[in-house]
Amino acid sequence: MVFKKFLFIVAAVIALAGCSQKYAVTPGDLARTMPMPRSLGDGRDGDDFGICNISVMNIREEPKYEAEMGTQMLMGSICWIIEQKDGWAMISTPEGYIAWVNEKSLQITDSDGAIAWKAAPRLIVTSHYTPLLSQPKADSEIVRDAVRGCLVQKLARIGNWYLVKLPDGVEAYIAARDVADCREYFEAQRPAGSDIVADAKLYMGIPYLWGGSSTKGVDCSGLSQRVYMDCGILLPRNASQQARSGDEVDISNGWDNLQQGDLLFFGRPRDDGTTRIYHVAIYIGDGQIIHSAAGKVHTASIIPGRANYYIGCSNIVTARRILGNVDEEKAAWSIIGNGWYF
Repeated sequence: MVFKKFLFIVAAVIALAGCSQKYAVTPGDLARTMPMPRSLGDGRDGDDFGICNISVMNIREEPKYEAEMGTQMLMGSICWIIEQKDGWAMISTPEGYIAWVNEKSLQITDSDGAIAWKAAPRLIVTSHYTPLLSQPKADSEIVRDAVRGCLVQKLARIGNWYLVKLPDGVEAYIAARDVADCREYFEAQRPAGSDIVADAKLYMGIPYLWGGSSTKGVDCSGLSQRVYMDCGILLPRNASQQARSGDEVDISNGWDNLQQGDLLFFGRPRDDGTTRIYHVAIYIGDGQIIHSAAGKVHTASIIPGRANYYIGCSNIVTARRILGNVDEEKAAWSIIGNGWYF
């Protein structure tokens, strides 16, 4: 297991060695990131995998509850298990984020079990929140909860309800109005900039949460990752990694080249001449952004003199365009073509 972990981190360093150093990643990013596998096999048959078994799984930087939360995974998502220790599992998420989760949050299986899960007919939750119930009626006992983006196995339609199976085999009922067919949902995603903006606005008012990437709370890069994932595109987790996704947009002479859905990155210089990226926002048009900062998701202006001008805009250092750059080896992957989901 130690050798397996060593090879994993070596792969991460090799993969990132060729990245632009202008917006260099931190040592912590190097330790947590690796090339994203295109399928569950990928030379790993016989390895252990985990399927997130609760609505929102908190992923921590160390194997203890008091450790910093780095990101989250949602119910039905599959991860690769690198190491297990004292009731905790070091995992890699589909985008390659490496950190720790409590094993109780996972349904642990082998590659066959993981492949069977993603091959089964599934539903994706499209509402912000919905309960999973013991009976097909609103006042029945809650079995578990689910949030936007959670995946469950579809068993049967019963009136206005679906009978579903969770990763651990538990069966429950979910309101049909709160879900969509998973494959149909992602096959239909061909987002324009206006679609990115419309989805981002669904998160208005969601609380800021360091490491959050769900409707229960988001940080800045958690919001951009979540919004793009809702629209069928998987981005890296952290702002410093997202700043190398897609194509750079020229903002040297102002904001005229920006389009809806572009990502704006905020940074500060390091002593070594590189820039530390510390924040990301989504451009929504007319000199406005939406981002998770100052307690919640909200809109702000990047134009000085406007009433809602965000003072941090003086630190905008680069902009990136994701749309038009998916599956082009530019750190943006389509969900429908991703082996961790389909």
